[in-house]
Amino acid sequence: MKFYIDEKVFEQHPQLKVGIILIKNFDNMRRNSSVESLLRGTCAQKAKIFANQELDSIDEIKYWNEAYVHFGVNPKKYTPQIKALARKIIQRKEVEHINTLLDISNYFAIKNLIPVHAHDLDWLCGDLRLTYAKGVEAFRAINTIEVKDAKEGEIAYMDDGGITNRYWNHMECERTKITNKTVNAVMIVEDLSDMHMDKFGEILREMQNSVIKYIGGQIEPYIISKGSPAIEMGIEGRRSADDSKIPQQEIAYFLENHK
Repeated sequence: MKFYIDEKVFEQHPQLKVGIILIKNFDNMRRNSSVESLLRGTCAQKAKIFANQELDSIDEIKYWNEAYVHFGVNPKKYTPQIKALARKIIQRKEVEHINTLLDISNYFAIKNLIPVHAHDLDWLCGDLRLTYAKGVEAFRAINTIEVKDAKEGEIAYMDDGGITNRYWNHMECERTKITNKTVNAVMIVEDLSDMHMDKFGEILREMQNSVIKYIGGQIEPYIISKGSPAIEMGIEGRRSADDSKIPQQEIAYFLENHK
């Protein structure tokens, strides 16, 4: 299974860098108070920094607003991930615990003001790619049973089963979401700000060290850029998937648990 970025994305965003951290055979079952403390601390720190700033005036958010506008999406309606996190911080809302890997992801996203998200490798089907949607790809948003088609021309992460992350990093899908049962994952770290490669690499190394310290596993780091647009992830994933079709048993279970 490969991960690659469409060359057309690089034509429009030549400065794009994407850090890939493959994590295999890790333990995501237990809460970690140290990670949760780090997350609360960086949220409090950023809340002070952002106290007198307009959300859209923050440079790291401007880059993503502009990227969304460029592929025809209103960032006020469909919010880039880092903007959504920053809004929570400004509004003094808690960035809630989901599981330890996602706590680590949110900690580094907020600390560095860059998007960080993750997928369960064992639920991917075929190559994972960042590309332009044709408008027929299915997307089932996380924690829902509603399926929508992609918008033609939107930049999205997708595999052979459907959209895995809508509007670049706006919202993840249900199928590949990280749960406490996830044991193999890919963390994705995105930079549009033309950050120096040394600084970007430093962030990735710090993330790797935190993953090893708090949840263990085997780590494989990569940096995807215009000159190196693809990697082999070394995992099989699922043989088939179709996010446009939700089994009736799953629908019934969802409705029973969301009354």
